Amino acid sequence: MKDKIEPRISRRTAQLFDLMFKGIIKDASSSAVVHLINGIYKKNYPLDTQVTIEPNELIKEHPKSGKMEKIISDIIITLHSKDKKDTFLLEAQINDNLEMILRIFNYSTLIALEKRTISDDGSCLKIEMPSPVVIYWETSKTKDIVSVELKFPNNKSVTYKIPTFKVLRHTVSELEDMALLLPFYILKIRKELEKKSTDSAKRKILSKRLEGYILEIDKVFKRLVQNNYITAKDAAMLLRRLLNMNLELYGKYPEFVEVDMTLKQLVHTGIDEAIAKAEKKCINRTAKAMKAGGEAIDKIKRYTGLSRHEIMAL
Repeated sequence: MKDKIEPRISRRTAQLFDLMFKGIIKDASSSAVVHLINGIYKKNYPLDTQVTIEPNELIKEHPKSGKMEKIISDIIITLHSKDKKDTFLLEAQINDNLEMILRIFNYSTLIALEKRTISDDGSCLKIEMPSPVVIYWETSKTKDIVSVELKFPNNKSVTYKIPTFKVLRHTVSELEDMALLLPFYILKIRKELEKKSTDSAKRKILSKRLEGYILEIDKVFKRLVQNNYITAKDAAMLLRRLLNMNLELYGKYPEFVEVDMTLKQLVHTGIDEAIAKAEKKCINRTAKAMKAGGEAIDKIKRYTGLSRHEIMAL
């Protein structure tokens, strides 16, 4: 009977995962962030859309004391298109929490008030609410859509809908459009692993399953880099995060040593590839500048190591 109680993640680990998600968004390229927004919200923004990661510290007056208090939200992202700016609020959760709905609405209102505008005649204050989503790292009992209903004195009401996204309800390939979420797929085996009935033999099986997920994730990253959805630097960064999460969750289990070794090898390979791509980009830039400056092809070949065909294609 006790095995039916799902093992809850520790508060320390939950906070660490929260920081990791914020770190991933902060370190990711603009194209990777746009790729994530497109995937979660089913949008189609060009990958070169300008991205702003907004400050997530909001100041609010306490309703009872009147004192100003600081409220920290998760991730606020603004995408700048030609005619408008679209703001998105991403809140990450591990465990179900009904208060989350109120918290999201609170954040959304504060964000909207920060960006308020006044009509030309001064008679109307306009606020534009951001598009929210709650991302659950583990399977959640929360509905796919939760909402806040605002009722007004004229008996009219407005519903502010908040979609939820459950990462582990999807396969690795289904998450290909949301690469920045893939490091958290490491949680896929956590609950089964931490059951009291799970012995060493079962842990070994789970470690092999996790290794399979990791190798599949690495292939996804390579495809995304090849198709310019994310950069090689993004892929290396995400693999490092995956390695850190593995050590946090499963580092105490001897059966997971091979998983750790596989991840370390992928991280080193990813870093090498990122460096090689950066060097290639720098060489191409140098060759292009020399070519534009009228330098002879043979000289450019000598300085850069590029072939005549590569130089002519620049």
